[in-house]
Amino acid sequence: MRRGPGVVAVSLVVSLLLHGVLIGGLSGLWPAVREPAPSPVFEARLITPLPSPPPVSKSLPKPRPSVRRPAALPPPASVPAESPAPAAEEPAEPAVLAEPETAEAAPEAVSVASSAQPDPVVEHAPAPAAEPALPPLNPLPARIDMRFELRYGPASGEQSLVWVNEGERYTLTSVAAATGLTGLFYRGRFVQTSRGRITPQGLQPEAFWDQRGDKRASARFDPDSGQGLWEPARGAPRPFAYPAGMQDALSLFFQLALTAPPAGTVSYDVFNGKKLRRYSYIVRGEETLDTALGALRTLHLARTDAADERFETWLAIDRHYLPVRVVRSDDDGRVMEMRIRAISP
Repeated sequence: MRRGPGVVAVSLVVSLLLHGVLIGGLSGLWPAVREPAPSPVFEARLITPLPSPPPVSKSLPKPRPSVRRPAALPPPASVPAESPAPAAEEPAEPAVLAEPETAEAAPEAVSVASSAQPDPVVEHAPAPAAEPALPPLNPLPARIDMRFELRYGPASGEQSLVWVNEGERYTLTSVAAATGLTGLFYRGRFVQTSRGRITPQGLQPEAFWDQRGDKRASARFDPDSGQGLWEPARGAPRPFAYPAGMQDALSLFFQLALTAPPAGTVSYDVFNGKKLRRYSYIVRGEETLDTALGALRTLHLARTDAADERFETWLAIDRHYLPVRVVRSDDDGRVMEMRIRAISP
């Protein structure tokens, strides 16, 4: 079939138009495909990450002296690595010791600090063991007058004993004199006086006087220096050691009354008017004693340190543990006995 010239012409025009469109379209699209993405510098600034912050340890200031104190806790370790540096520049002063509730809010921090370094304020050192309390002294009236019947070998007489309590000080006076026919052979009086302090431990003698007729002797005791000085009726003064708790021949009776009843054996250093001796006494039990005051319940004490010397005393339980009978022997072996006749009050 033959095509006409018109058809061929139309086909040619269409072919030229098609080629023109294709060629023009490609040339218009080419620059958009080959050109790079717009504004590369601007996009780089948007996606470039910020510089990494310096380590927290380098940005923190040097520890304050208060942080190095044993009583302070270390700064809290809760600052995150990505936190801005200004937030960690001024760590707050630890206030765990001033505000206990902070320790409750972060017990793990307190536990770590305690294990690393004990807190001297929170963890107190154990208190020293308290010394055992001394038993209270038996109460005695401000003044006591006692009278005894006295027997000393073949001699007889009477003896008075007066106790005066002046609060922190005491005075004891004993006066003995022969009576009856004995007075014809033994003249004069035998006077002894003891003065000193009343302490929680009992009596603390400071001075002692001994007068037998016209002979006088005395002794001074210095508890602070632990020294004593005996001035006999004849001869030069004689210094001696004054041990703690020492008693003299008079104060011993009321020391036993103040501290009775003793437990088991009790010992005292006693100045007997001539020298210092160590005496030990044991409780032999309760006895009922017939006296001029009637039957009295007594506590019987006896010396146990010497077999050749005797000393026994009976303390009236219901009369302030006062001595109501005393039996003793002297250096010559003569026995002296005192029996109570009156107590006032």
